[in-house]
Amino acid sequence: MSGEENTEEAAAEAATRALVASLRRERAGYVARGLDERVAGVDAELKRLGAAKAPTEERAQAEPRETAVESKPRRTAGRGGRSGG
Repeated sequence: MSGEENTEEAAAEAATRALVASLRRERAGYVARGLDERVAGVDAELKRLGAAKAPTEERAQAEPRETAVESKPRRTAGRGGRSGG
């Protein structure tokens, strides 16, 4: 093998790792939104690339996170509070 072939292999491996990382982020978004069909599609592509599911992905699928928070009531000018003057 020449140095050029090693460089090309390394570049291809880096590109595959980047693609797998991207697909895992995409999958996490679909899991969070409950889009099971899309998750299955991403899983198929990960399998095709030879990338197994990461352990954290299994946990994320089993335990959805709650991200919504209740907002605080807003104060409006001129109602109650301090009087101008």
